[in-house]
Amino acid sequence: MIIRKRQLLLATLIIALGAAVFVNWYYTRPDVESASLSAQTTTQPQVQEGANLGDARYVISTDTVLEDAPAQAMANEYFAGAKLRRQTAHDEAAEALNDIIKDGDSSESVAQQAGDMLKELSNSISLESDIENLISAKVGCENLVILNRGNAEIIVENGSLDDVAIVKIKEIAVEQTGYPVENISITEMEY
Repeated sequence: MIIRKRQLLLATLIIALGAAVFVNWYYTRPDVESASLSAQTTTQPQVQEGANLGDARYVISTDTVLEDAPAQAMANEYFAGAKLRRQTAHDEAAEALNDIIKDGDSSESVAQQAGDMLKELSNSISLESDIENLISAKVGCENLVILNRGNAEIIVENGSLDDVAIVKIKEIAVEQTGYPVENISITEMEY
């Protein structure tokens, strides 16, 4: 009877963890189609004749236009909120697994399974963070990475995708996760 209660408790917590992951995924995905793979023409490089190496020049960035400021603020708010929701879901799952491990009534096998799941969750959190940092460094855009059951979903800010960026992002994700390219999806946020 005691073993059945423990198994029922473990099954309930596993289902709750799965539900938390699904809810996190559902509320952090944008309601847009996958990003188009067509190249977007941006600015052309400028060559200045007669300039000396090291001469200072003022540069005005054309990436963010003043009219796009509300849209940029909305994107920043989206990414901050999505990362907060993801962190909350991770924390709740880790807390549930720690409760199982610390529970004196839990059998050794149940505690071992919970420990393995906690280790997998910790690795996933670290991997998501590493991939986000590499994408920010190599592509230079705000992004959100969601790893879920062998799939990687990457959401990037509007205007940051072109053919080169897509290749770089997929290369980073494949290298870090070991997932096949087919299991990596990149979505550009529309706002």
